[in-house]
Amino acid sequence: MQEIIIKNKILSVKNPAYIVAEIGLNHNKDMDLAKNMVNSAKEHGADAVKFQTYITDKLLSSKNNAYNIFKNLELSKEELKEICIYCDEIDITFFSTPFCPECVDSLEDLNVPCYKIASMDINYYELISSCAKTGKPVILSTGMSTLGDIEKAVNTVLRHNNEKIIILHAISKYPPEHNDMNMNMIKILKKIFPYPVGFSDHSMDNISSIIARTMQAVMFEKHFTLDKKLDGPDHSISLEPHELLDLRKSLDIVDKCFTESKVRADMNIKKGARRSLYINSDLKKGSTLERNMIDAIRPENGLPPEFIDFFIGKKINKDISQGDLLDFNCI
Repeated sequence: MQEIIIKNKILSVKNPAYIVAEIGLNHNKDMDLAKNMVNSAKEHGADAVKFQTYITDKLLSSKNNAYNIFKNLELSKEELKEICIYCDEIDITFFSTPFCPECVDSLEDLNVPCYKIASMDINYYELISSCAKTGKPVILSTGMSTLGDIEKAVNTVLRHNNEKIIILHAISKYPPEHNDMNMNMIKILKKIFPYPVGFSDHSMDNISSIIARTMQAVMFEKHFTLDKKLDGPDHSISLEPHELLDLRKSLDIVDKCFTESKVRADMNIKKGARRSLYINSDLKKGSTLERNMIDAIRPENGLPPEFIDFFIGKKINKDISQGDLLDFNCI
C-alpha cells in the first residue's frame, strides 16, 4: 500500500488516527474567530484544520438560494494566507478543499501539503486533475458516489502519475442517522482499492468514527465549531471542543485495545483463578481413587481438571493427606 505522509505525519494503522477539524465555513469570515478555532482544534487533539477555498461565482448560480450565504463567507487570498501563517506559527497543518482549478493555484501559492475533493466534485475531473498534477496527496470524499464514480476519480489521479490517494467513506446527509452510516463500505473500499481509507463523519456523535477505527480507517474528518449556537450554516452539525477532545481520546483508546502484547495482562491472575486437582480426605497407601475423593478447586498449583478421569480407579503409592495436590507421582 502506498505510504501517505502529510507534512511530518504518516497515515497508517500503526500510527495514531489522523484527525482533521473541518472548519469549512464556520469561520464566519471573522479572522479572530478563525484563529481561535484553529487554536482550539490544536488544543483538543486535531492534527490538521481544513477550510474551503472557492470563488462563489464559479460555484453557484447567482439565482441559487445559497449564493449570498457563500458570497458573504468567501475567503480572499489574503485571508487564507493569514490563516495559513497562523497555523504554521502554532504548528498545526492547514489545508483546504478547492472548488475550482483557480483555487488550486491559490492554494499552491500557500504550499498546502494536500488537497481534499468534496463529495459533490467526485466527477469534476478537471478539478481532480488540477490537484493531482501537484503531486501532493489527494483526499477523495465519496458521499453520493457509486464504486464506479470512485474508480473514475481514482483513475483521474493516477493518470497524472500520482498514487498519493486517500479515500474517505462519507454520507452526504447533515446530519445522518446511525442507520444511514453504511459503515461496511469502509471494508469494501479497503478490499477494492490499495490506498489508505478514512472517514468523513457528519454524524452528531463519535460512535461511527470509533467503529471506523476498528475497521482500520486512518483519517477522520469532523466539522468543528467553538459553539453550535453560532450563526452560520454548519455550526449546529459540528463538534464543539470538548467533543473533539473526546474523539481524540476515544480513537486512542481503540488503538490501545488492539495493541499486541508479548505477555497477556490476565496471565498474572491465572494461577489464582484456575483450578487444580486436590485430595479432599486423608488416604492410605494402596487406596483406590474414586471420583468423590478428588476436588477440582483453586488455586492452580498442579494438574488441571481435565485429568480427573485418568486418576479414577488408580491405586495410590503413598499416604496422602487432605488438601494435598494430586499428581502422577501419587499413583
